[in-house]
Amino acid sequence: MSPLQPIDSSAPPPVNGNWYLLSVRSKKRELFLKYLKLAITQNNLQEVILDVKSPQESVYEDIVLVNLSNFKTAYSYLQKIDCFQNIERKPLQLEQVSRILTSQ
Repeated sequence: MSPLQPIDSSAPPPVNGNWYLLSVRSKKRELFLKYLKLAITQNNLQEVILDVKSPQESVYEDIVLVNLSNFKTAYSYLQKIDCFQNIERKPLQLEQVSRILTSQ
């Protein structure tokens, strides 16, 4: 499954790996997602970056949720991607992920 599929809000987030809140430069989320998809493909990161979700609510326009199996490895690649700003080091609770993805 491609990591950049449209969000199905009815589907619960996967439980494997940990979800992290990642922030990108203002108004640059789509560009970041293109670079991220390229980095995942070029570096064979499918086992490290398990899934990527983009919340639809406008308050989250500079936020991407990433499901990682290994934070340290993923972080070393993520920080090199253009438009990346920061990633929270503490994983989100599944309830938080669901709330962010389904907020209206």
